[in-house]
Amino acid sequence: MSKFRRMKKAEKRRIQRMTTGVFIGVSFVCLVTAGISLSDAKADDLDGQTVRFEAIPIQYEHNQASPGQQDTDGQTVEIENVHIIEDTQPIPQEYTDVTFVPLPVPMSEEDQETVFEICQDRDVSFPLVMALIEHESQFDGSARSSTGDSGYMQINDCNAAAMADLGYTDLFDLYQNVSAGVYMLRDLFNKYEGDTTFVLMAYNAGETGAANQRAAGIYETDYTVEILEQAKVFSSYIDNALNK
Repeated sequence: MSKFRRMKKAEKRRIQRMTTGVFIGVSFVCLVTAGISLSDAKADDLDGQTVRFEAIPIQYEHNQASPGQQDTDGQTVEIENVHIIEDTQPIPQEYTDVTFVPLPVPMSEEDQETVFEICQDRDVSFPLVMALIEHESQFDGSARSSTGDSGYMQINDCNAAAMADLGYTDLFDLYQNVSAGVYMLRDLFNKYEGDTTFVLMAYNAGETGAANQRAAGIYETDYTVEILEQAKVFSSYIDNALNK
């Protein structure tokens, strides 16, 4: 084969490769455009209907393992230093709590205002904390569970020493108990970037327990659903009272 023919043949192959690349690129753009159009069409079809959004899985990094928790292979491990990877973007729940409005619950207005001020100091939602108190103790400050949980926010004995170091030594005192519970919530909110559902799961089951639930595909529990729904009720009550 002459040098000229070899050059022509090579040029032909180069043009074919370029043509194929352009075709694939155009096809990809068409597919994306079609997908967007389909999504828009579906959104139009859903106009006026109730839409339920599924929870977005959150990835976790699992570091050193030690005795404590069971993994899926039956091996005993413990997950330490669990934190949300930067590419996850949890959407926090937001509630109205700028102005104090007493709620229709079995707690005095004075005590509720104390809770409100603690929440304001820690930048934690008042309706959310009141919903959690209702679920945990039914507003009974003397409540003590068989699993070692005390007071309004049912602070567990395993956290008592750490709370005592912060000055919260009497977990049956309204101010100290709620301050300890709200301190724990704020710490969890900071650590998990405002993921309210995971924060509640961790408050209820511990961080390792909550991480294990997420790893098993559990993104909400009866506990979190009940508290979040009641927080919305309390928030709506505050909204209505302020708008009158």
